[in-house]
Amino acid sequence: MNGQTPKDAIYFSGHKFVGGIQTPGVLIVKRNLINNSRPKRIGGGTVFFVSRTSHTYLKEVEYREEGGTPDVVGAVRLALAFKVKAAVGTDLIKRREKAICQYVIGRLSSNKDVILLGPPKCRSRLAIFSFIIRERRSQLFLHHNFVSVLLNDLFGIQSRAGCACAGPYAQLLLGIDENLALRYGDCLAEDCRLDRVHLRRTGEYSHFEMLRPGFTRISLPYFASHQMVEFVVNAIEFVAANATKFMPEYQLNCESGEWHHCRQRVFHSRKWLGFVAFTNRGIRVKNRWAPNSFSQNAPSPDELLVEAERLALDAVNTRTRVPDGRSVLDEETEKLRWFLMGSEVSEMQSGIKPHFPLCPFSPKKYLHTAKDEEYVEDRSNLLKETSDDRVVEANDETSVCVDEETDDSLECNGKEGERIVCPISEGKEDQTTCCFSGMDDDETIDDWNRRIVVTQQEDISEEERMRQPWIVPPLELYKSATEAIHSLNMIQDGDRVLVCLSGGKDSLSLLHILHHYQQRAMLRRKNRFQLGAITVDPGSTAYNPRPLIEYCRSLNINYFYEEQNIIAQAARLSKCRSICAFCSRMKRGRLAAAAKLHGYNVLAMGHHLDDLAESFLIAAFQNGNLSTMKAVYVTRDGALRVIRPLIYVREKALREFAESNKLPIIAENCPACFEKPKERYRMKQLLASHELIFPQLFSSLRSALHPLLLVDSPITSGMRKLAIENIVREMRERNRQLHPHNQSHPLL
Repeated sequence: MNGQTPKDAIYFSGHKFVGGIQTPGVLIVKRNLINNSRPKRIGGGTVFFVSRTSHTYLKEVEYREEGGTPDVVGAVRLALAFKVKAAVGTDLIKRREKAICQYVIGRLSSNKDVILLGPPKCRSRLAIFSFIIRERRSQLFLHHNFVSVLLNDLFGIQSRAGCACAGPYAQLLLGIDENLALRYGDCLAEDCRLDRVHLRRTGEYSHFEMLRPGFTRISLPYFASHQMVEFVVNAIEFVAANATKFMPEYQLNCESGEWHHCRQRVFHSRKWLGFVAFTNRGIRVKNRWAPNSFSQNAPSPDELLVEAERLALDAVNTRTRVPDGRSVLDEETEKLRWFLMGSEVSEMQSGIKPHFPLCPFSPKKYLHTAKDEEYVEDRSNLLKETSDDRVVEANDETSVCVDEETDDSLECNGKEGERIVCPISEGKEDQTTCCFSGMDDDETIDDWNRRIVVTQQEDISEEERMRQPWIVPPLELYKSATEAIHSLNMIQDGDRVLVCLSGGKDSLSLLHILHHYQQRAMLRRKNRFQLGAITVDPGSTAYNPRPLIEYCRSLNINYFYEEQNIIAQAARLSKCRSICAFCSRMKRGRLAAAAKLHGYNVLAMGHHLDDLAESFLIAAFQNGNLSTMKAVYVTRDGALRVIRPLIYVREKALREFAESNKLPIIAENCPACFEKPKERYRMKQLLASHELIFPQLFSSLRSALHPLLLVDSPITSGMRKLAIENIVREMRERNRQLHPHNQSHPLL
């Protein structure tokens, strides 16, 4: 092991070995180099004896330096991985690795569109290949994530895409010097002035993440059959030759750099822990979505290539409307663009010659000499030469050892032969089928009488009243809320107001604001009203609002906790375009029914100015509607008035109020809403970036949205007409104030 240079220590990662997934790292070090009697990290298993005044550590360095519970299962798995390696033999593994490398490098090096990164040598290297694909006409590269997603969607080949952890080495391979790397770093960095908490950013974020340079990487194990290696290489060459045909059908997310097919808006195959149910018959996993028609046997590599050829021909004959993604880049960021965009491909297919930017970098080139490696001319037999070696290969028929007593494995894991259908296969756009486990169908009975009622106690002492955890809101926050209440006549004398309480910061803040307003109204003997709260529990395992019951009991307020398993109801629907829209409609219906049942005539919602601005942009961008959330409106039957007292309040002010007073905020993380980033989330990012440039952005939006807030129609079809009437009326009033003597003005 030491060779000519004795080594003091060796470290390697066990998960790099075949079969070594989730195994620990290994450190081998000379004992005489460890002289510290105190461990680096003190924990369980490092102490020999401890008293109130002293302690003694273990003398055995192996145990002394490894505190905490050891990963026994991982260690056993690592030992098995080593046993597999020893059983196969190092010499055989080396021969297989060399044969695979010779074949892959020989094939891909002769392809003018594929650029292998790193020196093209085959000796003493693993069969791991990093590459990028250049488009000939533009001399730009194909985005590594696009290449990776095509390999997955067309052939089911899993690859890695992006930049390696060894960033400087990756930049060296790509031909990116330090100055260019710093320019990319500045471009990718988010603005330090942005409020990450307000924007709900939990990870790194960049508007130009798609500009991050990278490459695609595949790994071929030594036990891969020659048919499998040939199939992977054929797939890469097919993507290199035909990727541009598919590009107009794929959409690029600039914020994540991800590409997805235009019909693959929802991740049908995504699974959640909430889908698992533990029963007396074992673990049950309910399938969220499954195609109706598929063959029971997985297609062969040849069949996949034939199908890919057919799909490529269909893509050429199909004209997809492609937005111009170049518009998101300014002059400086356009100089950093190194990849081809779908709009450019669409123009080329239409006979238009687009203007391509100059690629900012070129991969490092290597001079190949016979001294480095001698390629075998007949590469087709390279892998077959080692086929007689004792290597376990994946056959078409795989035997699996199963306990004979466990005969319901198919029931747990879906029907036999189920597979994920290629998202770019022919057919109509898939409808999202909502299926969520957690309760069996016979347990999800609609029960409109399932509720918990907390009744307000009238006969309490003044001391008990003082102990109630009501909080007085800050003056500015209170004034913004009361401005909306008074200007739009939201609350009237004798009203019974029911606050819709989700447990979030907005609804909890609204409850305290309205309670303070109620106390002041009682002192003024004006607009006196009764106050209550209500929560609808939709039955999601990821959202538990039950702590609100005790909290509202401590506030001594009338509170209604309504239970309705909306998630299970959605699961029984054959087609459900949006679980969020379905849940929202069901909640509104339950809220209205409960309010009428308990004698309340006003429902108070906690939506704020940020919500209104985001809704306005979503309606304009996606639906072509001039609308937003209504400040006050009466339901169709005239029984309820719905109000939003926080329409002039910023979300940041509500968050600061809730956090500073430690309100019992309940996180709502519905597993049905996993499409990320959501549209409202996108609008929040857009508004935040513009607010940095225009600090008075939300003041302007508040003024612009005012005519839309006055729309009081519960019917969507009548909203546009009323909105236009309100806009014209306000413009006339504004011009009358600006031009009091000019009565001939067209808007007067």
